[in-house]
Amino acid sequence: MKLLLIVDDEPELLLSIKSGFEHNGRFRILTAENGRDALELLDRNKVDLVVTDLRMPVMDGIELLSVMSESFPEVPHIVMTAFGTPLIEKQLKRAGAIEVLEKPLDIEALEQAVSRALDVHEGQSRSLSGLALSSFLQLVAMEEKTVHIKVFHPSGRNGSLFFRQGELIDAEADQLVGDEAALEMLSWENARVSMKEFPSPAPGTRMQSELLPLLFTAAKREEEHGSEDFSNPLEAARLELSRLEGVRNNNQQTTRQTDLTTTLTGGTMGLKDLLKKMADDLDGVLAIQVTGMDGITLALHNPSGTDVEAFSAKFAMVMKLVEKSAESLKGLGELEENLVQTKNAWVLTRFITPQHYLGIAVSREGTLGNVRLISLRYIEHIRKLLAKPE
Repeated sequence: MKLLLIVDDEPELLLSIKSGFEHNGRFRILTAENGRDALELLDRNKVDLVVTDLRMPVMDGIELLSVMSESFPEVPHIVMTAFGTPLIEKQLKRAGAIEVLEKPLDIEALEQAVSRALDVHEGQSRSLSGLALSSFLQLVAMEEKTVHIKVFHPSGRNGSLFFRQGELIDAEADQLVGDEAALEMLSWENARVSMKEFPSPAPGTRMQSELLPLLFTAAKREEEHGSEDFSNPLEAARLELSRLEGVRNNNQQTTRQTDLTTTLTGGTMGLKDLLKKMADDLDGVLAIQVTGMDGITLALHNPSGTDVEAFSAKFAMVMKLVEKSAESLKGLGELEENLVQTKNAWVLTRFITPQHYLGIAVSREGTLGNVRLISLRYIEHIRKLLAKPE
């Protein structure tokens, strides 16, 4: 049985994959929810293949692959990601990924990809390795060998080079033949080779150039590609992933803000509805409410069922006391917000108008920066609702 390690921060997906592979007696499954846990399992087990997501907490997939390339270079890997752009796929395959699968995953498609990857890796493991392809071909020419050389790309692609008494007489790769096929294979990084018996009858000559000029042309093409070819492909994939996440987050923020403005303009959302929508954008919200400085709560959203009596009259008193203290400190300006830290929560209170404040309680696992950012985004909309006549 082959031992597979599946790495993803979604427990439901891990259970689904494990369940989906149960019927296949060829595989045994280990799972990890982040790269650090995956490395511990790699240390303790002889893993035959790793399937990893890219975006994970603690240690993401890019960092996991980087460590694997140093500490576990013999273990092949497949990447699964929701960011399957051509550029990211290209960089991941340059870094050695046998396949890049797009999420959400079809379990049957994943099973087929795993089988293909293991077959490819087993074929490559039996092949010659350790020399650059160009150097290996020069040795074949010097030894005047008659041989069929099979060339394997890390992604599973392959091609063939045919030598007769040290002369390159033919090449095939994908739909390419002759010079272009040979140049394509010479551009493959981390390629592996195996030698097979010369086919009978021997193929005809389809080469326009001899080996040495082809090697010079391949080197020149590599140089012309510049930094792209010499950059760290995993780092390039990380930069592109970060760029895509930034674009997506900006689009989501713009959409939320547009939807909110449209809803308020249409007059369809009340103060309580607005607090509920605000809570949906917050991390770890326990309770949120708008209270007057007279201690009367105007609107409350309390998804955790927390006892929030202190939010009203008692925190109104706190706000008044802190405001007076701030006034006594000349040059600091008017009080805008007050933050209380408890063992299990942050409690942030912020003035909306001189007569009203917004109170937000979030768990300590939430991000305070997120709370401040979201509250500032909603303050003006709350202020407009408070200004509307009953």
